Amino acid sequence: RAATRGLASLTLASLTINTIGKRSVRRARPALDQVPIVRRLGRQPITTSFPSGHAASAAAFAAGVALESPAWGAAVAPVAASVALSRVYTGVHFPSDVLAGAALGAGAAFAVRALVPTRAGSVPPA
Repeated sequence: RAATRGLASLTLASLTINTIGKRSVRRARPALDQVPIVRRLGRQPITTSFPSGHAASAAAFAAGVALESPAWGAAVAPVAASVALSRVYTGVHFPSDVLAGAALGAGAAFAVRALVPTRAGSVPPA
């Protein structure tokens, strides 16, 4: 259930960010002048920078999992944080892109929870 909730959250976040988010802000990516060559990606992204889709997807999955199973959520949270931080480290996003993406991803997880309550939140039949 936790993985299914995480995937549903990731799907909602990804669809929203890549169709509405990136097209409405159209922020250019950071210049790579200050990023050492060894930290740069082999292939640079061609989409706009704001918000970070990777950070949104990672945060959505982790938050979705955590809403269903806090223990599993704690296990996947460091991976999600690593994905988000790597976007700044490699120079493809500004920190604000990543923070906004992570916030939108977490919001997607809560939206999924509003549509499909967690097992703990559902009321047992009388």
